[in-house]
Formats: sequence, structure tokens, C-alpha cells
Amino acid sequence: MKIYNIALVDDHLLFAEGIGNMLSGKPEFNISFITSSVTEMFELLKRDSIDILLLDINMPPFNGRALIPRLKTEYPNIKIMILTMYQPMDIGLDIKEFNGDAYVLKISGKQILEEALSHLMNQQSYIDPNIVVPVENADTNKQKVKLTKREIEIVRLIVSGKTTKDIAQELYLSELTIKTHRKNISEKMDSKGLADLIAKTKDLIQ
Repeated sequence: MKIYNIALVDDHLLFAEGIGNMLSGKPEFNISFITSSVTEMFELLKRDSIDILLLDINMPPFNGRALIPRLKTEYPNIKIMILTMYQPMDIGLDIKEFNGDAYVLKISGKQILEEALSHLMNQQSYIDPNIVVPVENADTNKQKVKLTKREIEIVRLIVSGKTTKDIAQELYLSELTIKTHRKNISEKMDSKGLADLIAKTKDLIQ
């Protein structure tokens, strides 16, 4: 079994240590280092061979997002996961332009973090399904409607003809959860039925 060397960099050291303790209990992970200092991070990266780096956005006086190009240049084999409390739109980031390997919200919990790590271990990128994406609603004077990545995923499945039961099985969620998502989507988009929903979300499902 391959062992993945993990490094955690967060200005809240107690949070990073908690994540490190959780991951250290898994045989596939080795916690190489945990630090709250970007300067120390670069010194430790010279010493340790890292597979996955968990990096906060807020790393005073540095910006975690701005560090990604340098990290990708100096350490191209490291998979970089941004682990943050900020939605991309809160920091002026269009998630389609994100140049890291994974973007995960701290509020999303253990399951999402493990999904993200699994994707990185399999050389795949990962975007937290709880990320909010502004969607333009043409019927509300170009008002920006906020749908999460999960809601957008469900919209695509609805439009493809999937039933609530089908969607629940595909996403490994309960039918009640899917029904709640559908209700929230309809309210946000102010849709009057499937045809109306398709019209209002056409830019998402092309």
C-alpha cells in the first residue's frame, strides 16, 4: 500500500493539529509536518518529500491562493488542497479559474475532506459540492442566484431525466435530502416546473 506524506499549513495551529490527528489514524497517511508559518513551510518542503499539502487561504502576511503558482513551480508533484472557511466568491475567486488541485470548505466536515483526499490520491481534482456558485437568472432582471455545486449537480441530473430516487442512488444521498435540494433549487430559481427550470439554468447544463 502506498503511503502518502501529508503536510498541513494553517494559521490556526489547533485546527491543523486536529486534522493531523484524525488523518494520522489512517494507515495510508503519514503526517510529515504541521505548521502555522509559510516561511517554515518552505524550509520544511526542502527537507521532506510531500505528496499532498493542505493549505489555508488566510496565512498572514501571505495569501494561500497566491502561493499556489510558486508551489506548483517549485514542487510540481505536490497536490495542493486549499482548506478554508471562505467561499470562493468571498475572496473574488471564480472557481473555474482555481489553479490548485482541491478546494474544500472547513465547514463541510470529515466526509468531504476524505473524498477530496481520495480524489487527489487518484490524481483527480476535487471541488467541494458545498461551494456556492452565482447563477444569472434572466427572469429576475439579471439577479445573481446562488446555487451550491451540489445543487448544480442535481440540476444537471434532473434535466437529464433522472428521478429523485435515481439521483439519491447516484449521489449516495437519501431521497429526503434530494427532495429538499429540489425544493431549495426551485425556490432560488423561482421555477414553475421542469421546462422553466431548464430555461433558467441553461448556462449550467450546456
